[in-house]
Amino acid sequence: MDQFSGLLLDLPLSIKTQRLVIRPVMPGDGKEIFAAIEKTRETLGKWLPWVHKVRSWEDTEKTAREFYAGFILREKLNFALFHKGHYVGSCGINGLNWDVPSAHIGYWCRASAQGKGFCREGAAALTLYAFQVLGLKRLTILCDDRNHKSAAIPEALGYELETRALGLLANEGAGDLTLSRRYVRFSSKGLEDWNATWC
Repeated sequence: MDQFSGLLLDLPLSIKTQRLVIRPVMPGDGKEIFAAIEKTRETLGKWLPWVHKVRSWEDTEKTAREFYAGFILREKLNFALFHKGHYVGSCGINGLNWDVPSAHIGYWCRASAQGKGFCREGAAALTLYAFQVLGLKRLTILCDDRNHKSAAIPEALGYELETRALGLLANEGAGDLTLSRRYVRFSSKGLEDWNATWC
């Protein structure tokens, strides 16, 4: 698969799971995403350095439009998670390398929706989507070694711990490299119990 062939994929725009509707982040989502970040800023900022750069809804609206452009170009596929019509978080397939083909999954959940398994359900759906729709052969999830709640997601989904190493994730503003974990999967085998449909 050459580097431009991702553009030719006709990707479904909606993924449905038992409790979630998952769709690409789109123009107009900025205010809702910013409101969720504001309610979760302290927790998110501990693990996700980009949170500190988000100061207004215009920042998240700009990012939403960049994400939508990235989806069209098949460079990065960032999705919004909705439960009963309410935005609960985001999950993305980023770092796409169509030459391998491979990518990594990232996720976060707003404070009021944490502890309910929404990120796990979203990550499961995107794992299936990555292998079955995108045709990827390698998928990873990275997290800070201290972020046990984040690490529990790939572990629950059958990802294998590939490495623990310094410098896998950015640690903006800190002088030392952060110890992180990288989990990996090579197929969707074993995820049959996670129902996800796309349309």
